[in-house]
Amino acid sequence: MTTEQLQEKLYEFIRPSYPDIKINVVDTVENVRQLYFTDDRFELLYPKQRYHYLTHLIPSDFYDQNLQSTEWFELAPNEKPDELDYHDQETIDEIKEPILSILKDKVGFVSLLDKKFISENAKCFGDFRHSKKILTDLKFSDQDQFDIFHVLMNEGAYCDCEILYNVFRDSEYTKQYWRDRQE
Repeated sequence: MTTEQLQEKLYEFIRPSYPDIKINVVDTVENVRQLYFTDDRFELLYPKQRYHYLTHLIPSDFYDQNLQSTEWFELAPNEKPDELDYHDQETIDEIKEPILSILKDKVGFVSLLDKKFISENAKCFGDFRHSKKILTDLKFSDQDQFDIFHVLMNEGAYCDCEILYNVFRDSEYTKQYWRDRQE
């Protein structure tokens, strides 16, 4: 598949959800296919969230056949690929247990987020805006939050409500969700 053909197929899959996205497919001199996705809505998201959301818009068989060995760069406007920051799996494994324990038991983060969704009827926007506010109020630094959110994403939480649904499943919000589905 040519770079132009791949770019058009990606637009076909992604534009319904990201109508203003810019996609550029490049073959490097080292024979590596690179995909660049740029959108204003990426500004509030970590790169791992961006990748997660984009890959869920692409059919898995198409991904398997055409995108397996590509390099991805999900960018906010004016962001450069070398500015993207991730944790490696080894680091996440090292910090996971202490972070999850602190969030649940020591600082009350889970209770505060749970309360926000239960009593205040907060809406999830597909990002971490509620969690970031709570963590900031609890005096967690930006670097601490970076670590926390990478652990949570590794556990399957890519937004505020998924923190409760996928990581802290014993939350009242999650229990209420499943009670409502039974009725």
